Amino acid sequence: MASEGTSGVSQTSDGPGETTPSAVALNPGIPIRGIRMKFSVLAGLVEVGEVSNRDIVETVFNLEHDCTVLQLVGGQFDLEMNFIIQECESIVCMVELLDQCEPTCQAEVWSIFTAILKKSIRNLQACTDVALIQLVLQRVATTNSMIAGEQGQWPSHAVKLLSVLKSMPQRIGPDAFFSFPGKSAAAIALPPIAKWPYQNGFSFHTWLRMDPINNINIDKDKPYLYCFRTSKGLGYSAHFVAGCLIVTSLKANGKGFQHCVKYDFKPQKWYMVTIVHVYNRWKNSEISCYVNGEMASYGDITWFVNTSDTFDKCFLGSAETADANRMFCGQMAAVYLFGEALSAAQILAIYQLGPGYKGTFKYKAESDLLFAEHHKTLLYDGKLSGSIAFTYNPRATDAQLCLESSPKDKPSIFVHSPHALMLQDVKAVVTHSVQSGIHSIGGVQLLKNSVAMQEQILACKGFLVIGYTLEKSSRVHVTRPVLDIVLAFARYLCNLQNGVLLLKQLCDHILFNPAIWIHAPAKVQLMLYTYLATEFISTVTIYNAVRRVGTVLQVMHTLKYYYWVVNPQDRSGVVPKGLDGPRPNQKEIYSLRAFLLLFVKQLIMKDHGVKEDELQSILNYLLTMHEDDNLMDVLQLLVALMSEHPGSMVLAFEQRNGIR
Repeated sequence: MASEGTSGVSQTSDGPGETTPSAVALNPGIPIRGIRMKFSVLAGLVEVGEVSNRDIVETVFNLEHDCTVLQLVGGQFDLEMNFIIQECESIVCMVELLDQCEPTCQAEVWSIFTAILKKSIRNLQACTDVALIQLVLQRVATTNSMIAGEQGQWPSHAVKLLSVLKSMPQRIGPDAFFSFPGKSAAAIALPPIAKWPYQNGFSFHTWLRMDPINNINIDKDKPYLYCFRTSKGLGYSAHFVAGCLIVTSLKANGKGFQHCVKYDFKPQKWYMVTIVHVYNRWKNSEISCYVNGEMASYGDITWFVNTSDTFDKCFLGSAETADANRMFCGQMAAVYLFGEALSAAQILAIYQLGPGYKGTFKYKAESDLLFAEHHKTLLYDGKLSGSIAFTYNPRATDAQLCLESSPKDKPSIFVHSPHALMLQDVKAVVTHSVQSGIHSIGGVQLLKNSVAMQEQILACKGFLVIGYTLEKSSRVHVTRPVLDIVLAFARYLCNLQNGVLLLKQLCDHILFNPAIWIHAPAKVQLMLYTYLATEFISTVTIYNAVRRVGTVLQVMHTLKYYYWVVNPQDRSGVVPKGLDGPRPNQKEIYSLRAFLLLFVKQLIMKDHGVKEDELQSILNYLLTMHEDDNLMDVLQLLVALMSEHPGSMVLAFEQRNGIR
């Protein structure tokens, strides 16, 4: 290896006047500037085979002080002490470098890199900034199975990618948030507040997630959630100490009151925190802290700061001193200050909205979630909306400016402009989850949680589209799990107050569509028609939703064209359908027809007897089908209806000239 005082290439003599390159140093004597240049040096060493896999891994992650070629995390890498990625571009360089490495080396680097990503959401954000997913997908087809998964009859790594897709819709936390890096002076600075709203109390509210720079200094640092103070240091603040939350009220000369919320706030986990100050003029005031909608702490504290000074030292995520060990490191969702002491019931109702809520509690239709009626009343009766003193959310930003988003129909508490400023490396991060992407396309599963989606599906005949897609797709996709989803959704719509119209669409275009099911495994078809003839028909909501005459006509059409026992084309002249794939065998067809006819019988007789059009559809079937095997069970149904319900059947039979 070259010494610090020599160049990066040493030479050995093979003979008079001849020299050959020896090992190229990982720590060159001439300083290398720029992350790409550093990676280029290592790539050159890899290409000529001058470094081992261990050297590559240690250099990429900067495990040794001597290996300062690369700085993925900046400084000496340590999975507990120093794991935040500082140079986003180094991720791209790392991926390009791995193209030249052996599979075992790639696997080791990716394994450590995955562990780094799990340590902090900021690392995930860095990967998003450089489009890491796109870089990986470009390489996955040619990647060794050691890195990306098993090969089989599927295309290379397809199974692994499907497992990734399955996990991607799982979303925890808000889709937009403020990201605080934990650096000195990295905070959101609020404009001066003219007078603090105290007479009705006040409440601070947000969702937060602590994401410390390392796991060693958690007990030493005192990250501030907020700080609202005057130039004399009077005012209110809240900061964390060793996982607990300390709420402070400084009244004069550094004296005041503190309330400790003994709740174990764990890193990497989202919490809804609401700090309520109740003002009592004639007795002690109160402070309550709610975590995830439930009271975590309570105390009688004279918190009111009696001052006429402007609150001009106001920060989110920092103390007024802005020193590094008092900076919040993590993420916050929308931040609210209410000019009232919120009640426990109001806070619990807000919790139902989830971490992604960023509105002003004015419009009931703004959320897709299904609430209990008393929660809706608490959220949208106008009290919450009318008490917002200020609110900032990560979607309402312009560059480093945070736009204050409270309703404009009330006076401002600020001296001048109400807009705040993101300082240093504080970012407003807006994500677009796979779930929201699927939501925009549609899907049965998502309908359960979205009133807006239900209305869109109804208006756009969404089940017609889904049914047509299933009909035209490969028969291998029409499986038991698909049927389970359809039946589960039918049951869900039965219990939904406004689900009747959707249920009609589901029946017409999917449940009663034989073109979807005829090529499915016989057990799947048997399960479907057993359900129709038993549970389905016995449910009052479902029975009322089904158009009786139309359904009977549809089932008779299904028997004639799809579930025939003997091909009716030669003798009856009926062109059969469903011949472009496997069909159930004759024994299975008999069973399926039996359940379909049982469904028809119950559909006809459950109400007040047969309707003329229903009887006519049965007679038309008997008139047009001439094969005994295709006739006997339908004829038996007609005889059974006549004998069991002569009152309505005989009259209708005569009116339709049934004997002829």
